[in-house]
Amino acid sequence: MTVLRVPVRSDFHALSFGIVIPLTIRPEHLLPMRLVSERTGLSADVLRVWERRYRVVAPGRSPGGQRWYSEADVARLRLLARAVACGRGISTVAQLSDEALSQVVRSEEASQLARATPHPLAAQPYLADAIGAVEALDGPGLDATLRQAAMQLSMDELLDGVLTPLTHTIGERWHAGRLSAAHEHLATTLIRRLLSWISQQHAPAPGAAAIVVTTPAGQLHELGAKFAAATAAAAGWRVVYLGPNLPAHDIATAAAASGAGAVALSLVYPTDDPRVDDELRALRAALPDARILVGGAGAMAYRPSLDAIGATVVTDLPSLRHWLTANAGH
Repeated sequence: MTVLRVPVRSDFHALSFGIVIPLTIRPEHLLPMRLVSERTGLSADVLRVWERRYRVVAPGRSPGGQRWYSEADVARLRLLARAVACGRGISTVAQLSDEALSQVVRSEEASQLARATPHPLAAQPYLADAIGAVEALDGPGLDATLRQAAMQLSMDELLDGVLTPLTHTIGERWHAGRLSAAHEHLATTLIRRLLSWISQQHAPAPGAAAIVVTTPAGQLHELGAKFAAATAAAAGWRVVYLGPNLPAHDIATAAAASGAGAVALSLVYPTDDPRVDDELRALRAALPDARILVGGAGAMAYRPSLDAIGATVVTDLPSLRHWLTANAGH
């Protein structure tokens, strides 16, 4: 029997029918998007948006079109992520040099540290118990802890000292693989229920300013909107809560019908949906005089559109609370 031996080079792959295709071997000093996302905390969607809109880095490409990043790209993306986390719009820092960007980050983080206050001491036991209940998938225990906290703490202590850090902790541990989707769903369901209950406990005074709270079409995550609604209700506003995923036309109709001079939107995910840009412009066109507030983890990805319509970006609940207090009489 005759055996035909075909020499195969290490950088080629032989397929049937005599077709030979070169393998794509990534250089060791370059990183794929998956690893860059893990090392920077930026999702693949955000990376694509920042590259396409702002040219923040210029990664190389494999023969198949996959992005390959250098260590310098990763370092710059980390700086940009820290700047945005401090409240800077990506459009305002995208073109800064690495040195200037480092100075901005150091200055902003120093300012935040100077302003920062620890979670209220009274809230810490409730936060610890709530985290333990989530980890144990103990729904009744979590519900009891949250309701007890709501009865014993001030509204600011509850929102800033328990619910906000609880959601952040759950999100971080879920992304790290320490909690499952089941843990996250359990906690989100009970937190959403409590926030609805909080909103119902605050009856607005006659003549109170009205605010519509919702998320634009395509934005399905409503927990941020729930936080905003509860905060506004506690600040004395008449809240018109519309739930998530509402087209601009319907938001504008609700604002006009309820006499609301302000609209609060939560943007979380996705962060590169062109519909959101269109919806924001449509909302401004329909409500030329309304005050539009926007917050949420995905807000900064839409900063150019938000700036274009004159929206106010709020980075956290204290910032929202400050705005609501300052504008309650308008």
